[in-house]
Amino acid sequence: MTDKPLTFKKAVSLEDPKILIDFLEKYSKLSKSTLKKILNNGGVWVRQFKNAKLSRVRRATYELNSDSFIEFYFDPHLVNKEVPKAVELINFKDWGLWYKPVGLLSQGTEFGDHFSILRQIEKIKNKAWLVHRLDREAHGVMLFAYNKNAAAVFSKLWQNHEVRKFYKVEVLGVVKVRGEISEPLDGKEAKTTYTILESNELTTKLLVEIHTGRLHQIRRHFAFMGNPVLGDPKYGIGNKNVNGLQLMAYQLIFKDPISKKEINFTLPESYSL
Repeated sequence: MTDKPLTFKKAVSLEDPKILIDFLEKYSKLSKSTLKKILNNGGVWVRQFKNAKLSRVRRATYELNSDSFIEFYFDPHLVNKEVPKAVELINFKDWGLWYKPVGLLSQGTEFGDHFSILRQIEKIKNKAWLVHRLDREAHGVMLFAYNKNAAAVFSKLWQNHEVRKFYKVEVLGVVKVRGEISEPLDGKEAKTTYTILESNELTTKLLVEIHTGRLHQIRRHFAFMGNPVLGDPKYGIGNKNVNGLQLMAYQLIFKDPISKKEINFTLPESYSL
């Protein structure tokens, strides 16, 4: 079996097998046992008819036709890799709060969704909707909706900045005073505020609130300030850390748009940095 990623995009011809796993076996040269894992992990996409939507297909016996189009994505390093397990923190009928451990994606990629917290929740709740994201290297609390209505109202809550979001981070260097970072990101307004929790001669632990939702906002803002987050693999210099990225989604405060109750959830200390 190859140790490099294998991908292909192919239209089904009249001569091709019309059972999905047979088609994949013909063009990938992989065993059916491996192909079943790839299918289950979400690495196979099918557009059944012209102008139809490309969708993940997990069933090995899925029937193809001469209009079908297949996209295949396989990374051998992911097939048997142990997947970190998410933990349900609070369960309501329409939504819930979950703990995302380090290493889990918020949602899947073309290579599969078995390494995503969204897929784990779908397996438990049958259906789930992603409302917001958390970097793969980070960990902490996330909110997921369990039906379309909840997904819509919670997404609006996030879009309107009606959720207060706090993070615990440890940064390189000494930060002496509480403050605000308002450096624009990607040409857009971005605002981060922080207070000091603890410091020593090398690092500072902070409680951070983001008031906008820009890509990697905390990581980029503190790197810009000269105090990059410890263990950040992308931003900062001299901030390598054997324990990985020291960034945790710690607290969410909002008004539940369904029950109208005030929610103030803080991650238990057992999950802390």
